[in-house]
Amino acid sequence: MNKTRRLIGLIGCVLCGALPGYTTCGQPSVSVGVSVPLPSVEIRVESDFYEPLTPHGEWVVVGSYGRCWRPARVAAGWRPYCNGNWQRTDVGWYWVSDEPWAWATYHYGRWDFTDQYGWYWVPQTQWAPAWVSWHEGGGYVGWAPLQPSVSISAGGFVGFNQSRISPRAYVFVEQRQFLEPIRPTTVVANNTTIISKTTTITNTRFVNNAVINEGPATTVIEKASGRKVQAVQVQELRHKQEAAVVSKQRVPTGTVDKKVQTPVPGEVGIRETKAPLDLQSRAKKSEPTAQEQSQKSARESLENKTQVESKRRVNEAAQEKAGNKATESERTAQLEIQQRREELDKKTQAEAQRTARESENKTKAEPQRRANEAAEKAQAEAEKKAKGKPELRPRQEPVAKEQTGTNRVKQAPKTKSKGKPSSPENPPAPPKSSP
Repeated sequence: MNKTRRLIGLIGCVLCGALPGYTTCGQPSVSVGVSVPLPSVEIRVESDFYEPLTPHGEWVVVGSYGRCWRPARVAAGWRPYCNGNWQRTDVGWYWVSDEPWAWATYHYGRWDFTDQYGWYWVPQTQWAPAWVSWHEGGGYVGWAPLQPSVSISAGGFVGFNQSRISPRAYVFVEQRQFLEPIRPTTVVANNTTIISKTTTITNTRFVNNAVINEGPATTVIEKASGRKVQAVQVQELRHKQEAAVVSKQRVPTGTVDKKVQTPVPGEVGIRETKAPLDLQSRAKKSEPTAQEQSQKSARESLENKTQVESKRRVNEAAQEKAGNKATESERTAQLEIQQRREELDKKTQAEAQRTARESENKTKAEPQRRANEAAEKAQAEAEKKAKGKPELRPRQEPVAKEQTGTNRVKQAPKTKSKGKPSSPENPPAPPKSSP
């Protein structure tokens, strides 16, 4: 439109006999500023993200994905697509956020989660209003970031494996609150009850080199919220979010001032004569040049898109293959760990049994050992006492010896008695004396 107005004004000057930049009275015209919309960020390869995102986070190498980015200085429990709002556009639901990395990480690439790095972003070059999986039901609307393994089929359908998205990746809001600002304190997360009541309504497709992000129907949102959904042009939202990045990529082209040189006296008549011819010749020369430039730009754009798409498909195929290998490696590692645990359990159990047997045998042998020690001690004591006392001889009865003289022993006469036999204890009674 601006170019058309300038061309009409130039032709009008020629028809009225004035030079370009001069009025019919010969006075110089006033310089006019023409507003030109800011262009979008130019992303051709993944390395284009390195410089603008580095101040807001760090780049880390994650498995088969290679170089990935994660935000810095975020609150505990932070997650993507949780601080902003949804805006309806001509290409579906667009995620608007004031986070300084929003222009890149919510519209290019994919998000994933690990215990080591938390939420991290895998760069890719295909732009979209938002890369999310939608759920709806039970009066709620929910969404979760699509994983890096998302692929675009030849028919333009964006396919993904729903079962690979963890339930903890989803956040939900009530349908009546869907158009309101989304904050971490207003969403419902990690609620398996809500997830069980909802179903997937994801309908993301590729149309005319553009991704269409269709989520909840506008009629459903309007009925639940009581508000009219106003759709806007997605280019306006992109210009607003990407302006700061565009200003760093190139010199701003917000205004173009048309400067007019002061004519030299005496040359006005010559310029007036040559002006129509110059205008016609320039117009004829510029037409094929503009067409060639437009065709060249279109070819370059198509080639770039083709190369980017081919590279993306190769990367996704490699990532999918690497993911399968990683899964198989994880399974093998888990089996090895399980086998090692079983072997360790068997060794521990055998050691415990051996220790129990030794303890039992020791317990049984202890009384016998003590008895043997007591017997040995008693024997040693007896031997010790025996060595300390003189040897005792058996007692012998005195033997009567016949002696001569007065020392002859007289034998007692044998007497007959009816009682007990005589003995030393019972001597015979003495004979009675005669009168």
